[in-house]
Formats: sequence, C-alpha cells, structure tokens
Amino acid sequence: MLRIRLRRTGQKHQPSYRIVVAHKETKRDGGFLEIVGHYNPTTEPRTLQVNAERTQYWLSVGAQPSETVARLLFSAGVTTVEPKRRVTQPTKAEREATEAAKKAHVEAVKAKKDAEAAAAKAAEEAAKAAAAEAAAAGSN
Repeated sequence: MLRIRLRRTGQKHQPSYRIVVAHKETKRDGGFLEIVGHYNPTTEPRTLQVNAERTQYWLSVGAQPSETVARLLFSAGVTTVEPKRRVTQPTKAEREATEAAKKAHVEAVKAKKDAEAAAAKAAEEAAKAAAAEAAAAGSN
C-alpha cells in the first residue's frame, strides 16, 4: 500500500519535511518513490509547496495520505475532502467535571429513591393508623 507522508530533512532543532510517496512499510526517512512537495514549519508563515498534479495522480492510483499530510493538502487546496479530526483525550479538568456530574446524578437518583421510599412508608403507616382507628371505633 502506498502512503503520502512526511520525510524529515534539515538539521537538529530545525526540521523541514519533504512530502513523499512511499510504501507504507518503509521507514520514515527510508526509500520513497517520488517527492511531491516540501513543508517547512519553522518559517513564518509556514512554507508549503505541493505539486498538485502529481499528488492528484498518486491519490487516484490509491495512495493514502497520512493524517498530517491530509490536513496540509486540504489547507493547500489540493484535496476537497476535509480530513478526519484527531481523537483527543479529555483534559484532567474535563474528566473531573464529568465524574462530578455523574456523582451528582447518582446522588440525586438515590435521594429521589429515598424520598419515594419514605413517602411510601409514611403512607403505609398512615393506612395502618387509619385501619387501627377504624378497628378501635368499630369495637366500641
């Protein structure tokens, strides 16, 4: 399977990337079939140059872009399909808020259940008291 992905070039702490077509199994900086562009994230604004014609050709023959390359191609206008959003883990604050909401919900359900049980017990005691009064009134 072919993949359109980034191949790191440049010096230490100064990354730049070539956008290459390579087999999926090859190493990140291993062999490739063709260079279709380059990307430099360290310049301001970031530099992206893509050969749209060759990229479209490789996409048409079944090459799959990596997540990052898919976002870059979409931002460059080479593809019209919006890339999938990354799945992110919730932050600690979001997890704590969710847990607190669940705990509050469980406590509310428990309180409602206890209130219903107390109301049922009070109604049962009232019925027993009414029956006892009726029995006492009937025996007199």
